[in-house]
Amino acid sequence: MPSAPHRVLLAEPRGDCAGVHRAVETVERTLRVHGAPVYVRGQIMHDEHAVRELEGKGVRFVDSEEEVPTGAVCVFPAHGTTPQVRDNARRRELTVIDVTCPLVAEAHHEAVLHERFPGPAGSAGAGNHRAGRNRRNAVQVIAGRSDLVLVVGSADCGSSQRLVEVARAVGTDARLLPAPDLLTSAWLEGVSTVGLTAGASAPEEQVERVLRRLAELGFPDVETEATATHAVRPGRPGRSRGSNRAVEPGESNEAGEWGMPQQLKRSEGPGQSDASGPPRQPEQSGATGSSGRRVEAVLEHGGADGETCGKLLDRVDRRLAELLSAEETRWSAVDARVAVPVAVVSELIAAGGKRLRPLFCVTGYLASGAAADEDMVVDAAAALELLHAFALIHDDIMDNSPTRRGAPTVHAAYTDLHARRAWAGESRRYGEAVAILAGDLALSYANRLAGRLTGPAARVWHELVTEVIIGQQLDIALAAELEPDPDLARWVAVCKSGRYTIHRPLALGAAIAGRPGLHAAFEAYGVAAGEAFQLRDDLLDAFGDATVTGKPTGLDLSEHKMTLLIALATAKDPRVARLVEDSRHADWNPAELRAALLASGVRADVEERIDALVADARAALADAGLPHHWRLRLEDLADMVAYRDR
Repeated sequence: MPSAPHRVLLAEPRGDCAGVHRAVETVERTLRVHGAPVYVRGQIMHDEHAVRELEGKGVRFVDSEEEVPTGAVCVFPAHGTTPQVRDNARRRELTVIDVTCPLVAEAHHEAVLHERFPGPAGSAGAGNHRAGRNRRNAVQVIAGRSDLVLVVGSADCGSSQRLVEVARAVGTDARLLPAPDLLTSAWLEGVSTVGLTAGASAPEEQVERVLRRLAELGFPDVETEATATHAVRPGRPGRSRGSNRAVEPGESNEAGEWGMPQQLKRSEGPGQSDASGPPRQPEQSGATGSSGRRVEAVLEHGGADGETCGKLLDRVDRRLAELLSAEETRWSAVDARVAVPVAVVSELIAAGGKRLRPLFCVTGYLASGAAADEDMVVDAAAALELLHAFALIHDDIMDNSPTRRGAPTVHAAYTDLHARRAWAGESRRYGEAVAILAGDLALSYANRLAGRLTGPAARVWHELVTEVIIGQQLDIALAAELEPDPDLARWVAVCKSGRYTIHRPLALGAAIAGRPGLHAAFEAYGVAAGEAFQLRDDLLDAFGDATVTGKPTGLDLSEHKMTLLIALATAKDPRVARLVEDSRHADWNPAELRAALLASGVRADVEERIDALVADARAALADAGLPHHWRLRLEDLADMVAYRDR
């Protein structure tokens, strides 16, 4: 007689519920918006690895709101909190982000109705919300078909313990499994079918590790027992982490149509509905890359000046959040489709980035004496970030770039949406139209925030906006005509990057502070540091690592961009010059051109040029009359932009 098969029955739904996932995603987005530290009252989840990872990013877990510094950012966890805690938070003027799970809130509400209008015992209560019921139902089903039920979860997780009790109530042996390594062959003696589930705070990665361990112990076959579906990504159709199938629009799920908490409702945007657009993958904030870390290091080591600069940059982020949230609410009330461009801008801003232009604007303001209204420099710095969003969105269309910061670019995402929905017209034109409008809207918002600028500050702003657009025109013209002119390429680099990223933001901050006389020194510093910044960008595109930069490498080569790097290499090496000239008559081979660039030695030449430019930038500050500590900070910033890896 053949032996009984060794198999695993995998419960669905299981593991981290939509409320927990939403809470973690909100905390990570709060870090991007407000910066570290972010305080979380209580435990956000019962997974030690995830908690340690959040702590490493700057999250501080506290037992009481009284431990949170006055005015700081405090997140209320998914399991909710009391009215007294909320009152204390208001008294301490905390910036509260409430991620109470809507299902928990619903259950709390049902409990209070039950208190006023008693019904059958056990008909309401926080422990009876839909996600919990779904998981208990799934365990009851697999327990009836299993010899042993394993519940992945920590010992202090109430939902995990409850699932063990449910399985045992069916008459099946059940064990809590805090870590996959604790599972031994002794547990499986006489067992032919193992039921497997996970508590509401257990990540799917733990379940996958347990499955691998079971396979090692002779249980390789896995059968999923689905009793309900659950969309882990709040409010969006998408792939459930608990299965290999997609949760389609209109299908029953636990999450309902949730988004980010109202206090942080900035970038759920695309993905709310067919009209709104496609869900985009979580993007890498600049704060998580080396450039972001170096920005933080410059601020952290700047003493009181760094702290003042950091607080102003926090205000810039809040100003952006307030503007975009209000605009999204305003236009969503008309129709979801109307708010699409706002959501696009909101999502790009929320993705983080290095915030270099606001940083230089605020630094110019503070280094110049900061004698004016802080609100004006906050608005100006926020306007610079919106201008940057405008430039990025439009640049991606012109450069035919498929990704930005590790996620689909706007035009690519909406082209794909149009094709998948089989809408009328040409998909590419639709995607590019949405992106153009979103970029235009970002420029409109930038000009709105810059509207209070007068005198020298207004002149700097208008010149900056013009230079960005004119520089882009010359950039595409040189690419179309294949004109490898080092002087013109340098002008593009200075105009599009140097002045726009460093020189003009510094001058803008100084003008707001009432020190337009610093313009010449900031121009010399900014043009040199900005050219170094652009040359580093050219090197990263040609030789960088896409997993680090967050965008495809070699894009300048494939799109025939006449960058300063290409222009210098063409003047230096006949082979590069021949490849560029040959491309007038036939498509060039980016890989062959990259190899020629490497062989030409231009990479080392450019590195030497970057070193010289950084030295020029430092020298420009020597006689500027700046306080010594601010001169040192600007020298550090020149190093940061010139020697970054993304």
